[in-house]
Amino acid sequence: MSRPAKILRRTQAAVAPLFTILIIVLSWPPAFAQSSPEYSSERSYSSEHSEDDRRLSFGTETDLSSDYAWHGMVLGNRPVVQPSIWISARRFTLIASRNLTPASTPESLPLHATDLTLTYGRDWKNLRIEPAIEGYLNGRLAGVHDPNTMEGQLKLSYPAGPLRVFTIHSFDVLAYKGSYFGEAGAGYERRVTNRTSFAVSFRSGWASSKFNDAYIGVNKPAFNFVGAEGSFTRYLNRYLYLQPHFEFSNIVDRELRQQLSRPTFISFGLAIGMEFSK
Repeated sequence: MSRPAKILRRTQAAVAPLFTILIIVLSWPPAFAQSSPEYSSERSYSSEHSEDDRRLSFGTETDLSSDYAWHGMVLGNRPVVQPSIWISARRFTLIASRNLTPASTPESLPLHATDLTLTYGRDWKNLRIEPAIEGYLNGRLAGVHDPNTMEGQLKLSYPAGPLRVFTIHSFDVLAYKGSYFGEAGAGYERRVTNRTSFAVSFRSGWASSKFNDAYIGVNKPAFNFVGAEGSFTRYLNRYLYLQPHFEFSNIVDRELRQQLSRPTFISFGLAIGMEFSK
């Protein structure tokens, strides 16, 4: 991805087909409205609220965001397009996504990454257990050290009244073995109509000294950030949805803030996707 023009063409190619699909689907007659189906209130590749983990489901999505955020940090200073595909069956979900920006510079290198994620979800009483493996295949620029790596992850969530509290623990198992990042928070989700819902969550994160040294340049464990995110999902028919969303994050540790160009940020985006199940 050394030529910005080539990246820009790939970005446009990833977005154009979905807008074409959007125009075609909106022109279909609303025959599905008579059955008033129940629509999923969030993207199907999130297994947390799945009614039937054993069913086969699959889909595609393109997400256009003002920034790319990861573990409470904003990476790069450019908008990013994230096309992705996923398939889910028998409690397993496989997701493949790609980050695209119209530039190849050292500052934008983290944005030129391919993510491969395999998750497994299972309920034990009211506790949701979701182990996962996530691989990061990074872009390559001469003179820039940004190796491919992989994280093992465990997410636990539990209903608490109208909220769902969660904690996520990630361990690097490849390039930066032993580095650790943890998160905890609570989320709220509400269905407004059969086709419309919104969700909001508040979270905080902390990291080991090895994580902060590798990604920020500060060799100390710290309570890294506090943040919030929200989304509004609207299904246009049984398969197609739009999801505007936002994310806020604030790095709270003083030494970490000094090393980051944007320790506090707000990003906005719009996801367009289609999902199918059988």
